[in-house]
Amino acid sequence: MSRQQLPASVRRASRTLHAAALLAVAGAAAVVVDESVGRGLAQRLREAYPHRSADQIDMAQSSILTYLFTLAVLGAVLFAAMAWANLRGRRWVRGVGTTALVLGSVLAVYNFSQPHPLVMTVAGAVPCAVGLAAIALMWTRESSTYFASRQSASA
Repeated sequence: MSRQQLPASVRRASRTLHAAALLAVAGAAAVVVDESVGRGLAQRLREAYPHRSADQIDMAQSSILTYLFTLAVLGAVLFAAMAWANLRGRRWVRGVGTTALVLGSVLAVYNFSQPHPLVMTVAGAVPCAVGLAAIALMWTRESSTYFASRQSASA
């Protein structure tokens, strides 16, 4: 099936997934910019944990940055892979995407409870919101018919 024959909801879902992947990369860039300009994370950690030593704050900062960058890279790769699978009619993409979105959203909500600068937290949550739109598009009736026809064609 050529790209022109794909249902509109499948094409829109793939474009939205690509946007989510780019937003995940932009989220990592936002962390870098915030750290280089404002040093916001270290300050927030010092305010949240005033009795901790400078070494403990540095270790916590390093751990949090590693965690945030790992989530951004995983998100970008997963969203791009889902866009590819969606265009190729892989039925599993809807279930995997829904599961990944739920886990990512739980982590995004959890991050709001942590002493991270707001820009970092929001930058991590935005790709999840865009991913939600893509998942919703993949579960429309039009997309469901497409995935069902792809399944029966491959059998």
